[in-house]
Amino acid sequence: MTRQTAIGRALMVAVFAPSGGLSGQGVAEFSQGREWWPWLVAALVWLIISGSISMAVSNHLDEHR
Repeated sequence: MTRQTAIGRALMVAVFAPSGGLSGQGVAEFSQGREWWPWLVAALVWLIISGSISMAVSNHLDEHR
């Protein structure tokens, strides 16, 4: 596995794992009859921000190859 591949995999986990946890918390809140939408908004915000950072890092690594 190359260094770029390892970094790419780590970035994928850093983007999607927390988002899945936030979405899961939203589902748990919904099943208990509580407000669930803040958790889904947080998951969406996390995906946008961390995905943008991940793309910037990935593009930066591609430029140096």
